[in-house]
Amino acid sequence: MICYSSKSWLRVLIFTTSASFSSGLIANEPPSNNEPSLNVIPVTYHKVDRQYIVDGVVEPVNQATIAAQTSGQVLEVNFDVDDFVKKGTVLVRLKSIEQKASLNQVQARVSEAKAYLNAAQKEYDRVKKLRVKRVVSAALLDKTEADLEASKARLTAAKADVRQVKQRVDYTTVKAPYSGIVLERHIQQGEIASLGQPIMTGFSPNKLRAVVTVPQSRIVAIRQHKKAQIILNVEPEVLRFKGKKLTIAPYADAKTHTFRIRVYFPRKAKGVYPGMFTKVAFVVGQEKLLVIPASSIAYRGEVRAVYIVDDKGEQISMRQIRLGKVHEEMIEILAGLEEGEKIATNPVEAAIMLKTQRNQQTILPTEGH
Repeated sequence: MICYSSKSWLRVLIFTTSASFSSGLIANEPPSNNEPSLNVIPVTYHKVDRQYIVDGVVEPVNQATIAAQTSGQVLEVNFDVDDFVKKGTVLVRLKSIEQKASLNQVQARVSEAKAYLNAAQKEYDRVKKLRVKRVVSAALLDKTEADLEASKARLTAAKADVRQVKQRVDYTTVKAPYSGIVLERHIQQGEIASLGQPIMTGFSPNKLRAVVTVPQSRIVAIRQHKKAQIILNVEPEVLRFKGKKLTIAPYADAKTHTFRIRVYFPRKAKGVYPGMFTKVAFVVGQEKLLVIPASSIAYRGEVRAVYIVDDKGEQISMRQIRLGKVHEEMIEILAGLEEGEKIATNPVEAAIMLKTQRNQQTILPTEGH
């Protein structure tokens, strides 16, 4: 990068006399020592990624339809379409009278099994002591031991039933599996929900991806580089996201002979929503192009221009250019510039210096009289 002081090309001799001041001519003050310098870079060819651009659509990674896992009348529906729901929030509540009654029954069965187990344990301990004294037969000891094991199994089964019925009670309260937005509501308050009936459909906006299909002729290069950029045209700007991860289908569609590819957005990408149209630029190689920094371009309505600085750094001019593709922070130049020419990297500072240059060039003829 080359740095030219504005003094080097704005140095103009201004002759001031008492006569000129009396006639109303005012001389410009000499440049201040604090004048900003103008950063200049040469226009050169750079190696940039060659891209293959294809259309796609945005879809959520996490999208699900929640269904009823038990039956019951709908008592509450707490959310509707487009509502944001936090993870663990109650979506729908079902009537749970039958489930709670079943829970009471199996809990009573557990108490009964514990009582039988306690009695069986005492009987086994008593018979075992008697068997040591040879008072009872070995067959009776075996029988009491079998009764003890059966009582233990009965208690284990009863406890399993409790866990199962408790789960049914929990199913009457339908909660959000993750934070997201409700897309559809499939049930109304007062309806009887049956097992497997859809309740709500929602998605998480935190994890999104672009889904595209590419022809088989491009898949080898895409697999080799595994780099992509997602482009969204959202007026008045164009959003660009670096593909976080690529998932390429291991097979081609038999009818279209295309491969399905998923390109993941960065987490919590702003301004992106499911269903949006997008373009995905895949890297398929490299090429040499004449490019300049995007920040060096001046936009004047429909005109795209840069500020050219001569080799001596004494003159600056604005020139219209024609732009090509965008490559990260660089833009391809199709026409208007040649390799080796020098441009100002800050178009705002360059515009101010150009205006000053023109004003001083206008003053010079007047001062010659």
